[in-house]
Amino acid sequence: MSSKIHPEMRIAELVEAYPECLSVFAAYGLEELVGEDAMRLLAPFLTLGTALRTRGIALDLFLNSLHQALQQKTPLEAPGLHEITDGSRLSLLGLLPCGLKVPFAKAATRFFQDYHSHASAPVTYAVEGNVNQELSYYKFVDQIESLDELPDIIVSSDFNAFFYRRFRKRFIDEGYFTDVFPSSLNTAFDDTDILDPLGQFTMLTVNPLIIVADLERVGDRPLPTRWSDLLDPMWRRSITLRGDSQFFCHAVLLPFFKDHGTSAMTALAHNVLRGQHPAQMVKEAGADRPEGAALYVMPDFFAHKIARPDKVRIIWPEEGGLISPVTMLVKKQRAAQLKTVTDFLTGAELAKVFAGAWFPSPHPDVTNTLPPGARLKWLGWDYLRHNDLAEVNAAIDEIFLPAVRKGQP
Repeated sequence: MSSKIHPEMRIAELVEAYPECLSVFAAYGLEELVGEDAMRLLAPFLTLGTALRTRGIALDLFLNSLHQALQQKTPLEAPGLHEITDGSRLSLLGLLPCGLKVPFAKAATRFFQDYHSHASAPVTYAVEGNVNQELSYYKFVDQIESLDELPDIIVSSDFNAFFYRRFRKRFIDEGYFTDVFPSSLNTAFDDTDILDPLGQFTMLTVNPLIIVADLERVGDRPLPTRWSDLLDPMWRRSITLRGDSQFFCHAVLLPFFKDHGTSAMTALAHNVLRGQHPAQMVKEAGADRPEGAALYVMPDFFAHKIARPDKVRIIWPEEGGLISPVTMLVKKQRAAQLKTVTDFLTGAELAKVFAGAWFPSPHPDVTNTLPPGARLKWLGWDYLRHNDLAEVNAAIDEIFLPAVRKGQP
């Protein structure tokens, strides 16, 4: 294998020859390199060596991980959507955030290996990184007309198309889905009202977004203690958010828009230095790079991977880490037949996998790894149901994106 894979190999060639390498890219936080847009625009030209070098990842370590993945005889990864080619009806689709895809896929594969050894009917399942599907599967969701076109169980991340009014009116409001979460709630979620009061969405776990301060680049400016502090002009061109020139994370922007209105979009945009994938933030924060930001808004999962923790400060704002949800939709008509599967998905075993990966779980029997006194801030079910997120996101982008671009050098 090592003689065939080399630093000058283009990423598109690598993925085509060894589809198994997708899990390795995910494990290193590089899913954006093998997402749909990147595979079309970047991967045909970008070499493996250049991609790893510019992100500070040692080539020998990556190749060793790749070698191990290709040598695995027992599948530790769930199949992706591209592997479902036999026409089977998809029972479970997982669209997981970076940091959770690999542990979720491993746990799901172990479960289904046992499940299929005694189940009367097999369950076809697929697990993908949410970043790979933001521009593809969710656009497909907008075109779905029939319930039969949807998997029986859908696990998805962030405020996606399943929350948009078109999907909600066609499928959610018609009562086609049911919440299967246990009745009691983990104490870490006290006062969040995280469980769906209408019993339609199941909340599996959350991806909290927090602030990381690069202490040297902050200088003598006071560290933020609340989210609204990021609107202060003192942070002009000092903040990095998840995003790029065409997209910024709405799990961050939506709470600002809800709490502070359109003026907050302009104020925050003026303070944005650039958009990055969290994996890039991890390499930059605390690294004493002149192009680095003073503040980074990133998932808690990535904050714990920063190589120089003594150079940064992880800040949980007083209002709490912003919740980017990982929710599940279960077809009511299939809930009884798939109860064993949904019991696993909402059970303590998988909840401990979530918590162990820095994704707090609402399961009552799990100890979440949150700092003392840390809170969680939820956008709210009322807001989600009384607004069309497709329209809200478009309104945010219309203000925010031009203001960010205007401030770029």
